[in-house]
Amino acid sequence: MSFKVAVFILLFVSTGFAEDHVAKPIDCSQLLTWMVAGIPSQRLSRLVHERGIKLQVGQNAAEFLENIGAANDLLSEMRKPGAFPNGAQNDDCPADLLNAAELVHRHRYADGETIVKRLLVADPENADLHLALGSLRMQQGDVDEGFDDYADAKDLDPTFPEIHNGLSEVFYRSNDGENAIAEARTALSIDPQNAEGYRYLGLGLYANENYPAALHAFQESLKRDPNQADTYYDLGLVQMTDKKLSAAAESFRNAIRLNPELSQARTKLNLVLHELGPTRAAVDETKPKSDRGTRQ
Repeated sequence: MSFKVAVFILLFVSTGFAEDHVAKPIDCSQLLTWMVAGIPSQRLSRLVHERGIKLQVGQNAAEFLENIGAANDLLSEMRKPGAFPNGAQNDDCPADLLNAAELVHRHRYADGETIVKRLLVADPENADLHLALGSLRMQQGDVDEGFDDYADAKDLDPTFPEIHNGLSEVFYRSNDGENAIAEARTALSIDPQNAEGYRYLGLGLYANENYPAALHAFQESLKRDPNQADTYYDLGLVQMTDKKLSAAAESFRNAIRLNPELSQARTKLNLVLHELGPTRAAVDETKPKSDRGTRQ
């Protein structure tokens, strides 16, 4: 299905939701699929808190999850008394999903996509797998295919906010600010505390050049999840565009602090500092200590 035709059809899907399905404890397959889909650790920890989990976290499991990107807040939530419901059986983690999660953490998105597509052949009605496939395709710049995957996920489960966040990103990257805003607001109507929903709302508002509202949306996102480098980067972009250069520099520094590998934040920071009349010392503050004083 082409992107334009699919957008037309999607606009006629009702955003009114039936009564939400009963939230069941999260099994290992679902947790790993959500990690493959790029759902932030802060959000995953909230889902574990709300639903419980069918995976008891021993030392080996904790080390593996940490190695594929699980943050301390998620691991702590999984270890809380009562997180593992009475009578629940400990789930084995499928080898394919373990492999996919590790590949995605290493940014090998095409290899992860191969695994998820194979899993979908066996389980085509799995909304989480469609969500994961959409995310992997977006990571590789395939916006049209990403849209189709997110739309399939929405058909299967219109009540999961992260699916609407994915669609919001598709619309934002397709220069469709209005629909990016609409999908983000749908995500927030389902989960008003969804940090990613506020982030994508901010991006949609930014695309529509509504900078004050975009700044507010990003600040709301960071209130709920202050450890997202990408959100600080997005905030910096809006501040830079709105000529709030000192604030933009601080946002880019925060993005680099949280993710030193975010090279685009370093590039934008240097541009801002140049416009402000930066000193070499100011630039060096953003580099790892081992890099300071190194000849460029």
